[in-house]
This record gives sequence, structure tokens and C-alpha cells, in this order.
Amino acid sequence: MIITQPERVLLQAQIKKYAHFIKGDLLDVGSGRSRRYSKLFTNVTSYKTIDTDARGEPDILGSAEDMPVPNESFDSVLCTQVLEHVRHPHVVMSEIFRVLRPGGYCLLTVPQTNELHEVPHDYFRYTPHGLRVLFEDVGFVIKEMDQRGTYHALLAQLRVRHLIETFRPYERKWAMILLAPLTKILTTYGLWRDRVSKNPAARLHAIGWCVLAQKPTDQ
Repeated sequence: MIITQPERVLLQAQIKKYAHFIKGDLLDVGSGRSRRYSKLFTNVTSYKTIDTDARGEPDILGSAEDMPVPNESFDSVLCTQVLEHVRHPHVVMSEIFRVLRPGGYCLLTVPQTNELHEVPHDYFRYTPHGLRVLFEDVGFVIKEMDQRGTYHALLAQLRVRHLIETFRPYERKWAMILLAPLTKILTTYGLWRDRVSKNPAARLHAIGWCVLAQKPTDQ
């Protein structure tokens, strides 16, 4: 049994949608303890991870703010749900730009609305306008800015997270038995309401964003 969350469903769909842009040598920045999306990148020839936590056994042990990587070493960079946890996001974006080869793509996801997590290292939330500043200030050209969820999916996500934090199903078997079907229902309903909603006000609310950006070739 698993807990189903709207954000996880939508994240998977977003990364799959843009995975064909990710080619060649890939660097996963802030990879954590898994290569959760690696099977989606069928055009990748090498997949390297970098993280500050040695327990995840990254290929490169180091900070996203000062990557021990030569300039223009990678064709693609993946950075998912990491930028909210760094103290200096402008520095991280500069580093991502630096290690990318000209013409290379960065695929990045961030939250706009989320519960506090990984405290105390939870510093920021992002709007599309703030993301545009971060990317364009270091020289990226944004190709896609994709919203993840609107009002109804966001409400479902908040309810699911509240249930997780309240009942801790990963620690209690009875809670998992109870919440696995309930979170599936909440997620399915929230995503369906998002799809059928005609209210433009719903789009003022987002779980998060996915950005596809390219390093210009004239660097």
C-alpha cells in the first residue's frame, strides 16, 4: 500500500513530459537518496548525482552552491524540489548555468505552496515571476514554465499532507491501511476537479512549477 499525493502524480507527469529534452551527460543536483526519475530519461548516456548527504551515496559529494565540477561538463541538469532548501538560490542557478554546456537544458521543479519540511533547511517558496528572475539573471532562456496543479489539486494536496503529518502512516501500519485508499480518493478527486474547472481564479493557486530552460549556444 502507498500514500497517494497530487503533487507526486503531477511531478511524475511533468518530468515525463519534458524528459525528451534531457540528453547526453546528465547531472542530478540535490539527488537525495534515489534516482526516482532516471527511467524517464531514455536519451541520457551518463547519469551523475551530486548531494551533500553521503548517506545517499552520490557520485559527487558536494554543495549545489559550489559544485566540484569543471565548467561546461554536462549536457543536461535535473534539479527537482531542491531550490527551496538552499540558502542562496541565485548562487545555485549560477552554478547550474556554469556546469552546463552551451545549448544544454536545465529541468527544474519547485513548490509554490507546501508544508514545512526538512526543517530547519526549508527557506523559500517560488512564484513563476520569481523563477523567471532567477533563471534570466544568470543567462538562461526559459522554454517552458509549467504550472503544477491549480486550486482543487492544491486543496487535495494540503489535506493529504495534513493526514500524513497527523497520523504518520509510514510509522503505523493501521494508519497506512486507513489512509492508502483515502488519499487515493482525495488525489483522484482533486485532479479531476482541476481538469474540469473552468474558473480562471483556480489558476491563481499552484502546488508548484516546472521550468525547462536552455543555456544559449553563444556562450
